[in-house]
Amino acid sequence: MDITHSPFENFLKMYVAEKGKDFCKIGLSHRKDLTNPHGIFHGGVIASIADTAAVQSLHILYPTGGPYFTVSLSITYKNPTSAKEIFAEARSRHLRSKFFKTDVTITDSDNKLIAQAEVKSFLPNYKQDK
Repeated sequence: MDITHSPFENFLKMYVAEKGKDFCKIGLSHRKDLTNPHGIFHGGVIASIADTAAVQSLHILYPTGGPYFTVSLSITYKNPTSAKEIFAEARSRHLRSKFFKTDVTITDSDNKLIAQAEVKSFLPNYKQDK
């Protein structure tokens, strides 16, 4: 299990659950301090894991393209969860110039769909192969 490299991600205790040549899956274990008053994962935590997965996916595809800046994040929440873990699986693709789009699916350890997100990112140092 790899850890991420951002102080915020490490503060939340996110980890790289799985990665491949075109995707990254980030995990996060349930803790009381990550929940809303009803004991389910807080929406802000779910948005944070989606953003982290998007950046990690970009880092796999373009390891020298960083820094990676999120310019927009749109999320649709599908189901609440208090499962023992949540996972965000991200797949990135190039849009144009130095802009990228990442689709993120957030599920829980029971394989229930929690949310779907679209993240648009800007990579100022990205150089397209000629």
